[in-house]
Amino acid sequence: MKKTLISSALVFVFALACFAADLTGDWKGIVKLPNGDDLELTYKLKTEGEALTGSVVSSYGEIPLMDGKVKGEDFTFKLQFGDSVMEQTGKLYGDSIVIKSNFQGNSRQNTFKRVAK
Repeated sequence: MKKTLISSALVFVFALACFAADLTGDWKGIVKLPNGDDLELTYKLKTEGEALTGSVVSSYGEIPLMDGKVKGEDFTFKLQFGDSVMEQTGKLYGDSIVIKSNFQGNSRQNTFKRVAK
């Protein structure tokens, strides 16, 4: 009986953790470009287990995510720009995500808010 109770509690906690770390949805924010201009980005994300797919959309077009992975509330993915690949890491904080990127020696950290549907 005690093992069943403990097992049930662990399954419940695991289910809550998976639900809390769900990145599925649209996330919007502003990124400051090197020339000082603002660029609005929308990350369209979908999680399935530990796999992360989706794209990032801007006024310049849409770029698919590559090699996306989710572990708890942390996630990683890559974006390809021509022959260059940008690795990005992120963390979920409730209704916002923080994404850190390093591209050609420029490090950035930006916050994106979940878009209500």
